[in-house]
Amino acid sequence: MKVGIVSIFDNNNYGNRLQNYALQRAMANYADQTVTFKNKPFFSGKSRLARMLPLAESVTLNRILGMERRAQMVRFTRRYIPTSRGCYWYDQENTRLKGADCCDLYCAGSDQVWSPACGRWGMFSYLGFAQPERTFSYAASFGIDRIPPEHQEAVRRGLQHIRHISVREDAGRRIVEELTGRTDVQVLVDPTMLLSAEEWDEIAVPPRAAVPQRYVLTYFLGEVSERRREAVREKARTMGCEIIELMDPDSPFHNIGPDEFVYLIRGAALVCTDSFHASVFSFLYQRPLAIFDRKGSGSNMGSRLETLAVKFSLTHCLAVGDEMPVVPEQADYAAGHAALEAERQKADAFLRQVFQEAERAGLCD
Repeated sequence: MKVGIVSIFDNNNYGNRLQNYALQRAMANYADQTVTFKNKPFFSGKSRLARMLPLAESVTLNRILGMERRAQMVRFTRRYIPTSRGCYWYDQENTRLKGADCCDLYCAGSDQVWSPACGRWGMFSYLGFAQPERTFSYAASFGIDRIPPEHQEAVRRGLQHIRHISVREDAGRRIVEELTGRTDVQVLVDPTMLLSAEEWDEIAVPPRAAVPQRYVLTYFLGEVSERRREAVREKARTMGCEIIELMDPDSPFHNIGPDEFVYLIRGAALVCTDSFHASVFSFLYQRPLAIFDRKGSGSNMGSRLETLAVKFSLTHCLAVGDEMPVVPEQADYAAGHAALEAERQKADAFLRQVFQEAERAGLCD
């Protein structure tokens, strides 16, 4: 059985690349082969060429353009994620797959693959190129709590096309129910949480730069106030740690790849972050963790991070404002990992239902 995956494909984000890897790795328990469809927005004329160049699947080209971090994302994708032969435009209607890319089943997910803010309300992200009985979603996210009125009809049409729907957040389930009336929607964990720490060890590699013996790792995607920086510095001082700031352009660790990202979280004495996936990997590796609100422009991850903290007994990791939470040197995530095991069983039941139904219907070659 061959499964095609539609997700955001921009080689620009650690969490996106790692969830894509995790989803295709998890699918290996049910399918013989997986492929992720390369997809980008369509641009005409010179603008199309200009916008495609930074996204080119060439490590060398990205380095020539001075885009070393993107080069590392491309390297990771080429090494670990099987991709389609064709590249598809997610904002065009009536997409047809090239013959070699045809699959038995098609999956939309995970990440914000249905986010109108990303321009992803077209039928491609809802697997409109496939027969409805061959479609399902895994932990797909809209990235927002409500769909703007101008996009509701397009989203409704897309959702009605998909046979089995699972989403990543409770807000996503409410959106599906409100737009379609469907009550069979499941909320499942991000695919990065389906793999154990031991499975993530298989891809974790050390960065080229020398890693300190003891370090506090910071990964802030939003703005960082001086008060927050000082709280991190003081905590590192009391722990006898150096600080690795992944978002500091002058840091030798700024342009690491997703596999190096996992390695650094695994070895950190403390992780300070406003990132969902940095929090997830800290939890999986049972690393001491301080979760801060994300500040500045763009979508706020507060609700998403709070949901993660509540579900997996991590509320003691939540910072209040810019103050460092009380972080023990040895993390105790026993209750959270028990909850995670139940969530993994729930995901397994959903995926088994999807694949068993496909087999009974004779959809698999």
